[in-house]
Amino acid sequence: MGRLLQRFFDICLLRAGPQDLPTSRFLLWLSGLAYFAVGMAMSVRNLDVPRATLLVSLDVALLAALLFALLWSRALLARYHQTLTALLGTGAILQAAVMPILSWQQSGLADETISPALMLASLLLWIWLLWDLMVIGHILRHTLATRLPIGVLLGLAYLFISYSVTRILFFPETN
Repeated sequence: MGRLLQRFFDICLLRAGPQDLPTSRFLLWLSGLAYFAVGMAMSVRNLDVPRATLLVSLDVALLAALLFALLWSRALLARYHQTLTALLGTGAILQAAVMPILSWQQSGLADETISPALMLASLLLWIWLLWDLMVIGHILRHTLATRLPIGVLLGLAYLFISYSVTRILFFPETN
């Protein structure tokens, strides 16, 4: 199990690709469960448990569906399990890594003053978002056998769709 976790970290560090993971339904479910658990831990800060469950479930379904459509359009469905496993596993790691920074930023926002600590937390969140986008792009680059900028653009499209759906369905008062 430690070698698999190391492989996910290697993907997060752009040293390995989804093809380096075994094609395993069990690993896919385990990665999905980790992604779901971390997503729930993040979501229950702002939503009640039923809405958080719906949000995270929708996020997983949207990721799986968009990836399926992309791979189907390129006749690469044989790569689906490894790619989804990589996206879910690295997503769980990256979301877990950002949770302390989000807590730090939210506590700074409660003060209603712009402090250097709040600015640093916000900067770290932007860096994290860019790294998350790079990891998604890296995974898609390997899956589609394309260049990194194409993978990053596809990752950006996914993040935009996911963010838009989330805002519309779960936070309509801020639209």
